[in-house]
Amino acid sequence: MKKLPSIFSDNQAVILVFIGILAVYGLSFYKSRASYTYWMENSSQYVVEDVTAMSTLDAYWWLKLARDLDEGRLGKEIGDPVKEYPDLNNYPDTANLLARLISLGKNFTGGDYYRAGLLLIPFLAGLFVFPLFLYFKTLGFGAAAVLGGLIGSFSLAYFQRTMMGRVDTDLLNTFFPIAVSAFIVLISKERVFRINMLCATGAGLTMYLYNWWYQQPGFIMVYLFFMTFYLLLNRITVKQIAWLLLVFLVASGPLYMIQSIDSIFDFVRAYIAPLPTGQIFWPDSMTGTSESLDSNIVEKLRTLHGFLPVVFSGFIGLIYLYIIRFRQMIPITPIILLGVWSLAGPKRFTMYLAPFIGIGTGVLLELIINYAGQKLRLRPVFVSLASVSLMFILFFSTSVYTGYARNSAPIIPAATTKAFLDIKRIVPRHSAMLTWWDYGYPLMQIGEFATYHDGSAHGSIRTTLLAMALTSSEQEDIVSLLAYAEEYGFLHLQALILEDNISAEELMGLAFEYKGDMRGENVYILYLDQMIWQFNSISAFGTWDFAQRKSDPIKYRKATCFSLVDNVLHCKGGKFDLNRGIISNGRVESPLKGVLFVNDGYVVSGKDFASGEGDYLQILMKNNKMVNVLVVGDRLFRTNFNQQYLLGNYDRRYFEEVYNNFPVARVLKVKRVNDVE
Repeated sequence: MKKLPSIFSDNQAVILVFIGILAVYGLSFYKSRASYTYWMENSSQYVVEDVTAMSTLDAYWWLKLARDLDEGRLGKEIGDPVKEYPDLNNYPDTANLLARLISLGKNFTGGDYYRAGLLLIPFLAGLFVFPLFLYFKTLGFGAAAVLGGLIGSFSLAYFQRTMMGRVDTDLLNTFFPIAVSAFIVLISKERVFRINMLCATGAGLTMYLYNWWYQQPGFIMVYLFFMTFYLLLNRITVKQIAWLLLVFLVASGPLYMIQSIDSIFDFVRAYIAPLPTGQIFWPDSMTGTSESLDSNIVEKLRTLHGFLPVVFSGFIGLIYLYIIRFRQMIPITPIILLGVWSLAGPKRFTMYLAPFIGIGTGVLLELIINYAGQKLRLRPVFVSLASVSLMFILFFSTSVYTGYARNSAPIIPAATTKAFLDIKRIVPRHSAMLTWWDYGYPLMQIGEFATYHDGSAHGSIRTTLLAMALTSSEQEDIVSLLAYAEEYGFLHLQALILEDNISAEELMGLAFEYKGDMRGENVYILYLDQMIWQFNSISAFGTWDFAQRKSDPIKYRKATCFSLVDNVLHCKGGKFDLNRGIISNGRVESPLKGVLFVNDGYVVSGKDFASGEGDYLQILMKNNKMVNVLVVGDRLFRTNFNQQYLLGNYDRRYFEEVYNNFPVARVLKVKRVNDVE
């Protein structure tokens, strides 16, 4: 029987390289743990009461799922009172692997789900280096995995998705596919059948864990294709191929296998070709999500490594590997292709490419060191020592171009978290909050508020109509939409679109011309200061033209100002003359339509200028101290968002203020029919 590939030959050299791999993992662990310590030592920025900050919105969903799991709510086909209000989704049937690990970890943190999630990060973020080493050791370039691990762990593309606070599936989203590939590449015609079967079983079981973790079973079909191609090129008999593929599929999980086709279509609809609903074409559901936003290719390459020669050498090294080891590179190709595609597509997938840029550069370094070692007749252990040392030197000498020295910031600032907790104490449990979808998961987890849309339920009908209500200049539009939703729900509208094929015009009439009473008892509008800078995305949905299939977004422009002297506001790059109503940058003057001074959420003084043209200037103050200066176009000025939140001009017939911590947060209650004067 032939041994496993020469993984265990030249033991001293292999052990030395493996020590290097352990050092890479240890460095990843140390940096994450140091960040956790920093967070705890600076708790005023990261901890509010019993809530510890996260650095991704999705983290709050996994924390909630772990809590729901422990409280026995899953798999009972009962409605979740906080998700996708007012229709309310059922609680999930089961929890993914991440939620189960959080549930387990809270037993070691005194029941604290937040810290249980955070403490998973040091253990999980760097695990991918081990299957990465195993894979490329079989190709004869094990030392390259040292640089692959270093660049993979600390490239901005990967680090920003696995840094402290990122309690999310990205923590193992490179580990599992690389591990699946590592099992597949061990299959060989020269190996006895039972060993090949064990490798196929290992690949399948790893895929099963990957699907339990990430819940994207479409990867099964992708890997099945590349595994078949790899086995055919290895000239394994058709009978053995059939058995190996069958074992892989069974071990991957029959249920996941059945779901895999739908998963692929869901991926296409989300990232490549969104489909219309009936005769209505919605805005792209990924509009405004930072992880999906396209940026130019150079920016994406810099997230792999800010020193571009390292990136280019990485691609050269990968090309070299495909030339000399084409057959053995096939199992790892799916994840490389996903990373390469991200350079032209959503940037969130760039993280998958990061380790392989390090591998490619590491391969070139290995080739150079091996050549020099042969010329100098060095022992293999010294060649490996030189290779590993040079890779660490290269990384640390260029680490300024990576995320190595960075610390993460809370995705929800401490002041906003405090506002959530304050509001939780004021309003009844499971009160519905109309706000932007970004805050859906945090509101569910921190405040147990019901939300209309969230990270897994945004875009399409909910987000578009809610954004239109916020972007509208008629406050009755908010009342009409929410009253209709209370009476019928969004699923009713969805059914009318799919079954009755209603037009966009008919949809708008139903949503914004509803004459029924507002019957919701605990329905609120939550405005947050971060929504000011998100309004470009909000209005991308809110100004959607169904006929033209495009939007005309509007946004706030911030002026960084220093002083107000003789009614002239001095700012970076220019000044605002509030006597004449002029904006000047020293070369060009433009008219102002008006200026408003807003203190603690209400207009205390203002002035309309004679020109009647140009933008508005809104000077926001807290306790009479200036906190923000905004240049606002006329369309934006008249929106419900601007009028209700920033200026305090809400219609008292329909709305009642219940919380005002301006500018951090403001909450308006939508009055029921019996409450309307």
